[in-house]
Amino acid sequence: MDKSLLRHRTRRYPLYKSGEIKIAQACPEDPKKQKRLLNQWLNFCMWSVTKGGGDLGRVTSVTRDHIVRYGQHLRAEFDKGRFSSTTAPTSYLSGMNVIMRIFYGDGWEKVSPIQDCGLEPFFYIPSDAPGLDKQGLPDTESLAGYLLELQSSLGVVIREALALDLRKALGEGRRTGFVSVDSVQSGARRKVPCRPSAVKALGEGIAARRLQKRLPKKWEFDDFLAAHDRLAARKGYSTNTARGIYVRDRYLELTGVEPPIISTLSQTEHWQAIAQDSNRTLSEAKGIDKNSRHQIAKEMGVLGTDALKAYLEKKA
Repeated sequence: MDKSLLRHRTRRYPLYKSGEIKIAQACPEDPKKQKRLLNQWLNFCMWSVTKGGGDLGRVTSVTRDHIVRYGQHLRAEFDKGRFSSTTAPTSYLSGMNVIMRIFYGDGWEKVSPIQDCGLEPFFYIPSDAPGLDKQGLPDTESLAGYLLELQSSLGVVIREALALDLRKALGEGRRTGFVSVDSVQSGARRKVPCRPSAVKALGEGIAARRLQKRLPKKWEFDDFLAAHDRLAARKGYSTNTARGIYVRDRYLELTGVEPPIISTLSQTEHWQAIAQDSNRTLSEAKGIDKNSRHQIAKEMGVLGTDALKAYLEKKA
């Protein structure tokens, strides 16, 4: 059902109407507070109607258990990517505690966001004030840094990183554990694991793109790319090196051992290390190595595993 239609219908339910009267009576001289509490009461009533709140006819039907369940629902919505932090759901729950005190007086036992509902303070999208240059604009090199983070956490090339709908990707990643990426080479869509580092990079990318809107309209892709390259050079690595971080991290996750470029083991010694870590035969260890490389190549959208050798193989 369309959300605006659901809100309209919910306002006609006896539960909402009985609460609306009490809230209006409790704060007649503070229209802003009244509006905020009525909106939070409406959200609760919508949950009650559509998400299994039960047959609640009037405010006297609402118990502490209902508010705890509502808070747990808000936590689930946070996990699905609806909220960028736990601030909003915690605020909703706080509002419901105020409303329930209006209904029940001092006898109401407050529902804790953390202990009762698992709403630990958490922020996926940074809100810190940005560093500005002499013209009062965001520092372009720092702004471009989110591309490096996306490359190293998702294994994407720059144009794929820029093409991502970051909010959609963050929600998909938290909900399914994967992010869908459209290949700039073939146009094919691939699934990339959304690890904790990727969740952090996507959140920081969203914050960076907010700031990007403050840049002059003449700001072009090539200018942004140049700022990205300057930052990469200052950090001591290139675009390909950033993707190499993804390759090496994923290889360690899939095989249980560091790639030869890090461990400096010979090929045979490397297979033996995999066999020992996984408690498999040498032949099976070779299979783990091969399959892991193919899996990473698939995640990066490249054909074959030759492109990975520079990131994994021991230097001669």
